[in-house]
Order: sequence, then C-alpha cells, then structure tokens
Amino acid sequence: MVDATAAGLRLAGTWGLDFPARPGGRSFVEMGGELLAGPPGQDGRSAPGAPPPRPLDYLVVAHEAYDATPAGLVAGYLADACPGDPRAFSLADQGIGAPFSGLRILDRIHRGGGLDDAALFVLDPAAGAVLTLGGTGDWALRTVAEERAGAAADCLPPLTGAPAPPPAPAPAPAPAPAPAPAPDRAPGPRTAYLLGEGLRDLAGALEGTGATVRHAAPGQGCAGVWRALPAALRGAAEEGAGRLVIADRDRGLGRLHLAAFVPLR
Repeated sequence: MVDATAAGLRLAGTWGLDFPARPGGRSFVEMGGELLAGPPGQDGRSAPGAPPPRPLDYLVVAHEAYDATPAGLVAGYLADACPGDPRAFSLADQGIGAPFSGLRILDRIHRGGGLDDAALFVLDPAAGAVLTLGGTGDWALRTVAEERAGAAADCLPPLTGAPAPPPAPAPAPAPAPAPAPAPDRAPGPRTAYLLGEGLRDLAGALEGTGATVRHAAPGQGCAGVWRALPAALRGAAEEGAGRLVIADRDRGLGRLHLAAFVPLR
C-alpha cells in the first residue's frame, strides 16, 4: 500500500474521445463541449454525462496544435461550464510536453495545499482527453519528468528508472541450516508502460524487462497517450502492476516526457 500522504496528486477519473476529421474542423470550444458530454459509451459515442462532479480549484487546457477555427477562449468557456470557480489557463508551445507540464504545475499546487480538485483538458484536432485530479482516486502521481533525448535509446535509462513504490517489509525468515543463495537483486514491482508515437521503437527493449507495453494511436499529437489512458489504467490494474509509466518523445525538440502513477490499493 502506498502512503497517500506522500503520493501527491491523485487521479480521480479520466476519459477521452476521438474527433473524426470534418470540413472546417472543430474549434477548441466545440471539442471541450464534446468532452464535457461525458465518457464514450459502449458504442463509442458520447454518453450523457456531467462536468467534473466536484467544484474545481484549477482548470488547465493543454494543446500542441492551435485552434483552427477560434470561437472563443476555451479555458474560460470550460471554467464557466464546470462546477466551482476555477482558475483557468492554457499551456502551449511545448510540443507534446504541454499536458505533462500541466500535471507538474497542478501537482506542485496540490502539494502546497492550494488545490483540492482540478481538471486537465488535453486537446488535439484528432482527439481529446480529460483528467480529473486532486486528493481522491485510486492512482497517485509519483513523478513527472522531462529529459533530453537526442535519440530513442537515450530514453531507456529514465524510463526504466522511474520511481517505484517502496517494497513491503518482508517477514523474518525462519532459521535454516543451509539457505539457498540469494539472487543478486530482488524483482521490483511490475511496470506497465503507455508509449506515444515517439517511443514506439522502444517496445521490445521494455518488454524484455518483463513490463507490459501499450501504445497510443498514431496521429493524435499531444493527446495520444492521454486518450489511451483509461484502457491502460484498466489493463495495469488487472495485471497487478506496481506502477504505470506514461511517456512520449518529442523528436523535433529532442525531449522525453514521462509521468509515473502508482496504485493506492
């Protein structure tokens, strides 16, 4: 069991939608409205829903591409549509790293005692996702990191070294006259990975460590891994993973972005 008091920001819920291409595209305000309609049902269509259920302290909109058909300020629109009176702002000009920066900012505010509930909206012309965050939820954010990564191989050390929950104390062994030799290193908690397009060629190396690897759909920009997050969380929970690492590499900027979540139960 992870110590929730030390775990920082927790993930209360997440859902996403694909945005099929259409003439003229969608404005960010339209995308936000579709996301607020709720998570998709079994038929893939948006199911009747509601905005985040608890009053928000903060609301962040993260995007890589720009609004093709501006129809208003999306952060202000979403702040008015969600419960509470959240401080709202947008993050851009960071490539695929914008959602990771949003997580880092919200985590620091939460750790400083200034946030109980927040929402992170991730928008791309092809897909979008929502994360509701705060002091409740079954997964806790342990770290958000950014590393220089000129080549894909540069990403392996920070990915495999993502912080893990501390192991439970082992019971005292019973006396034995001739104990078997101990292995060089005890196995760590099982890791699940969710990789974006920029890390697709690292799947084999990570699977070689015994990890489970899932991939975001191509062509969804900074929203790719976050659109795929609900299924990755379900899979990691079913597998009993000790952590879920979400990561993508911005080839143009030569940056690796990763976020590690650990289960609280």
